[in-house]
Amino acid sequence: MKKKSILFTVPAFLIYTVLMIIPIAGAFLLSFTDWNGISAAYNTVGFKNYVDMLSDERLRNAIFVTLKITAVVAVTVNVLGLFIAMLLNRAKRLTNVFRSIFFLPYVLSTVAISFIWLAILSYTGVLNSLLEMFGMGNLAADYIGNAKNAIRSICVIEIWRMLGFHMVLYLASIQTVPRELYEACIMDGGNRWQQFRYITIPMIIPGITISVIMSIMTEMKQYDIVKVITNGGPGYSTETVTYNIVTQAFGNNMLGYSSAIAVFLFLIIAAVSILQLQLSKKLEVS
Repeated sequence: MKKKSILFTVPAFLIYTVLMIIPIAGAFLLSFTDWNGISAAYNTVGFKNYVDMLSDERLRNAIFVTLKITAVVAVTVNVLGLFIAMLLNRAKRLTNVFRSIFFLPYVLSTVAISFIWLAILSYTGVLNSLLEMFGMGNLAADYIGNAKNAIRSICVIEIWRMLGFHMVLYLASIQTVPRELYEACIMDGGNRWQQFRYITIPMIIPGITISVIMSIMTEMKQYDIVKVITNGGPGYSTETVTYNIVTQAFGNNMLGYSSAIAVFLFLIIAAVSILQLQLSKKLEVS
């Protein structure tokens, strides 16, 4: 019986190995070379690529931009996602309708919605045109060409895209909390804040952990929206780490160096995920 059970795991294991393990191992090995991605010949350079990363100002800027986007988006989608989930959990009518409305942006193509937002936010786009039409042309702004506005625009788009997904995660977690706990709290004189603080939050710690980790992982790998909306510009002001990896690999033919950056990003995401899991274990209600 055990042998048959193991056989069922073989397809999944093969797919995971081909799509995950081998690429990760390949990137790790390439990070110690100077391969340009085209020629068959390459040299082993040891830790040179990792040392070069320390003095790469463009990469430092990409790391800063990535951390900024990650912090803003991860905090916002988790706080708002939990808040909206609480409201929908109390609502008795149209819950499924609102859930679908919020979740819809997540299932749409990221590239497609990026082009839609590009048409809205460009200097001659829909938003500025509407402001001009209603006599508020003085409020028109360069939402993409200006560095600060461009990062804010990326954050707004990503929050709009991801909010519904995290709202659904929190709603599913909240609905697993036994009603008896709330009833007992009410009988003891507990108000809504006390119910939220002492029952809801402790009981949905696993859901919070999943949501936070997924939001961090998603934003640390941000590429599509940046590519379509700003193409990393103006200059390198909105370039993320993933965008930098792709540019170095296929724009500058530095596949060895880009692999080193990819390994660095992988280690950072893994470390953050492990720390978050360890913290959640301490906070979980047994």
